[in-house]
Amino acid sequence: MHIIAVSLGTAFSVPELLPYVSPERRMSSSRLKREDDVRRSLIGDILARMFAMDMEGMRNDAICFDQGVFGKPRLSAMREPWDFNLSHSGKWVAGIVSRKGQRVGIDIQKMAAINPVLARYSLSPEEMERYQSLKSEAQIRYFYDLWTRKESYLKMEGIGLTIPIRSVFSEQYALKYEQSVLSDRLPDHAFRQYPVDPGYVLTACSTDFRFPDQYLVVRAKDLVEVFLRRCRLQAEQSAPEPDGLTVL
Repeated sequence: MHIIAVSLGTAFSVPELLPYVSPERRMSSSRLKREDDVRRSLIGDILARMFAMDMEGMRNDAICFDQGVFGKPRLSAMREPWDFNLSHSGKWVAGIVSRKGQRVGIDIQKMAAINPVLARYSLSPEEMERYQSLKSEAQIRYFYDLWTRKESYLKMEGIGLTIPIRSVFSEQYALKYEQSVLSDRLPDHAFRQYPVDPGYVLTACSTDFRFPDQYLVVRAKDLVEVFLRRCRLQAEQSAPEPDGLTVL
């Protein structure tokens, strides 16, 4: 399992990157009005592509993604089952890729003042009682701790927000939603948080309990440079050999 956090604090050339993503990604990026949203979208896409290159040995131009029933991205064809997941918030894009046969989810959130409506929507009655007993600063940390755990679990399972998020976990993070809705048994899973930034909470969820102690932090510009270098090298390696003829 690998976890990568990409800082968007460094600029990179969007036009230079666009030829190496799918037509669908180019189209969706063109609809985004804010430059930060475009950059987050593209960095997430190339992270997924680099996962596919590393796990499957694929050429970038052969990579194709589709979605599960509830929209979780996945590689269209793979030799052996593996999983990845992406999340972004503020100036960070986070990605996780599993060992083969394991499922993963990840969520990163920038902490901010909490709208009371969002708190009531997100927290169970037991969690809400605990939340209201805390002082303001502790409330924020408690809320985002729970939120990212719930989100990373739902993303791991590939079910998104198809169930009420306040119903997903108790304060102890034990699944309490109707068992039959999700599967015929409670899944084995674990969480781990990583201190990527004091203003953010990053939580990973996996069926694999062997979380890495270290995670990779890279700048967006550096990630783009590595990705483009690999794509161009692939193109050079597949170029036809010259036939020795000279056209006058």
